[in-house]
Amino acid sequence: ERKSYIDALRADIEKLKKEQPPHFPYVHGVIVAEKPQDLKLSLRGSPYNLGEEVPRHFLSVLDPAPLAGGSGRLDLAEQIVKQPIAMRVIVNRVWRSHFGTGIVDTPSNFGIAGERPTNPELLEYLAQWFVENGMSLKKLDREIMLSTVYQLSSSSVKENEDKDPANRFYWRSNRHRMDSEQIRDSILASAGSLDTKMGGPAEPLTPDYKRRTVYGKVSRYRLDDYLQLFDFPSPNISAEKRFTTTVPLQRLFFMNSDFVQQQAEVLALKVAGEADTTARIRKTYRLVYGREASPDEVKLGLDYLRAEPMQEYEEQKAKPPKKEQPEEDDSDEPGFTAGGMMSGIGPRAKGEDKKPMLPPTAFGRYVKVLLSSNEFLFVN
Repeated sequence: ERKSYIDALRADIEKLKKEQPPHFPYVHGVIVAEKPQDLKLSLRGSPYNLGEEVPRHFLSVLDPAPLAGGSGRLDLAEQIVKQPIAMRVIVNRVWRSHFGTGIVDTPSNFGIAGERPTNPELLEYLAQWFVENGMSLKKLDREIMLSTVYQLSSSSVKENEDKDPANRFYWRSNRHRMDSEQIRDSILASAGSLDTKMGGPAEPLTPDYKRRTVYGKVSRYRLDDYLQLFDFPSPNISAEKRFTTTVPLQRLFFMNSDFVQQQAEVLALKVAGEADTTARIRKTYRLVYGREASPDEVKLGLDYLRAEPMQEYEEQKAKPPKKEQPEEDDSDEPGFTAGGMMSGIGPRAKGEDKKPMLPPTAFGRYVKVLLSSNEFLFVN
């Protein structure tokens, strides 16, 4: 009787929740107090042991005048922007995002303990250009990307390699692996599945989510498994750069992930209307690598598709699937997030095996091999 009473109360609560009007979107913000006041110094960090009152002002060595406008937040921001070093720091970080290394390769340390700029004239030019063009990051990106140095190839020249093996003077492009966001977006773009719509709320990254990864949900409590696998920085700290790791699980992702499998099949279906297998291989190369396939690469693809394991795979696929008893998982170890981008690698969530998926094909497996290659993952 008591249980039925509690169940009835819970049902009433759920009913009332559904009848409530929708909540308006809101954000947390900060307002300026009517009478802002200076705070006293907390001796040894203790708020119970206060010292003298400290007036609000910028760094005294640069501008000792007190900040009189409200809380001082706006004044502080304006003072930071007025400092020449701030512009140098910004353009150096933008440069680093394009080339992998900065003109000053310690982006968070422009002081005596940091590295010296390899090209101080370039740093000064970019900082001045940035200010003269309204501090527009888009314009700065365009200026850098239209430069000759940005459009260099990653081919090595022995004479230059001997003089500058670290490529600190940018005589060639730095070969690097794409970021986690770029990898996922490139797979979707190659298959023609990428939704380029802009704006909107963040959503969890699932195999069926087709929008750009920048709109994926990033949780400080638990970072998405896929993002973490490909070196997305922790959202709990300020990261000056990303590190690139190479671990076996990254290979397993491309081998077993439902997301990669599905997009490979979508791309295989996209080229299915070509005249023959050779034409399908050539078009796949254009979509995945942006270039024509060489005769040797076409032959390699044909040999792969004609191989005995592929024929056996097609025969096994035609047979009705065997019913398997689900295994009970009594492990307390945290696994991959159910239904996420890592689906197919870890244990499946309840109902996940009932989701409609394109049936696997031999050509889809071939496309998956191309998508997992270094040529696709690395920027030359």
